[in-house]
Amino acid sequence: MTITQPLLPDEAQTASADIHAICADVAIIHQYQHVDAQHVVHFTTSLRSAEVFEQLQRRSRERGYTVWLRSAPFPHQLEAVFVPGVPPMAATRWVVAGLLFVATLLSCLACGALYQGIDVFAQPWQIWRGWQFAATIMGILATHELGHYVVGKWWGAPVSLPYFIPLPPPLSVTGTLGAFIVQREPMRDRRVLLDVGLAGPFAGLLVAVPLLWYGLTQSTVGPMPTTGYIQEGNSALYLLAKLAVFCQILPNGNVDVQLSDVAFAAWIGLLVTMFNLLPIGQLDGGHAAYAVFGHRAVYIAYAAIAFCVLLGIYVDNTWFVWGVIATFAGARHPAPYDDVTPIGAWRVVWGMLALLVLLFLLTPAPLRVIPAVPGISG
Repeated sequence: MTITQPLLPDEAQTASADIHAICADVAIIHQYQHVDAQHVVHFTTSLRSAEVFEQLQRRSRERGYTVWLRSAPFPHQLEAVFVPGVPPMAATRWVVAGLLFVATLLSCLACGALYQGIDVFAQPWQIWRGWQFAATIMGILATHELGHYVVGKWWGAPVSLPYFIPLPPPLSVTGTLGAFIVQREPMRDRRVLLDVGLAGPFAGLLVAVPLLWYGLTQSTVGPMPTTGYIQEGNSALYLLAKLAVFCQILPNGNVDVQLSDVAFAAWIGLLVTMFNLLPIGQLDGGHAAYAVFGHRAVYIAYAAIAFCVLLGIYVDNTWFVWGVIATFAGARHPAPYDDVTPIGAWRVVWGMLALLVLLFLLTPAPLRVIPAVPGISG
């Protein structure tokens, strides 16, 4: 063992004793460094990295340290970084989560009622008539977030309750900006990152696709309105679903599907899933990208942001807005505590499947405003 920086007598010796006690019977220490408040250990071990990390983490927290596991710059060695302090346990904010859920539900009900031709501002008691739209979009979003939450709790990950974001009309046509889960500290390892990250989109799709199918069966096909309307964009999945239900590619000339409330809400659910699967930062797709590619995922994120900006410039400005949001949110994904343990072949397959799903959900022109035909009214 070598010490690369002199240690102060009392506190440093106590810390050194702590680190050696934590590593005892788990790691053979080859180098110990004390840099600022961090204690860096290069070691070899006969255990699998996941087993090593589990023991180091348990012992570290008992002694008031947080440990990070990395690849060492030397062959067959690992690097453990011990930082004094343990992340505090955050209280579950049931009231905040509940109030946001109710506010978002009311916001979606208002949007659904407006689609029924009801002025909810003049007749607020008629807001319940938007229940089909609200139940569909809230069901998809709730299932998506519960996918993250349930798998996160199964792994013991530091995930919060889902927090829904209301955005009532006339500020939006959806009633919500979606929902999010707060990650109170880094994930344990890349396996957890991928499992928790992809559980949401796949769970949401299990609800969104059947609801889209049902909603399309309740929709009609006919001439496009002449008084101006909003045209929803096609993804490969949406195009194939309309082909399966109506036996034709839509829109077709002046003919298109007039979406039911359920179908439109399900289409929104697919759009939200697509955005979340973009391999950027801490989006669901960003979690999966880091799990598979590690720190190299940042280059994929930059490419995805550039793709968003180019689509925003040349196809639909919605993508430009998403690109800006993704840029400010951050392209770089934070590393998990254990950045060494491999995810395994089948999780790589799941990551590639998520990319395939993203391609099937890709909607180049999400929403277009079609102006009224001049000279024609009503």
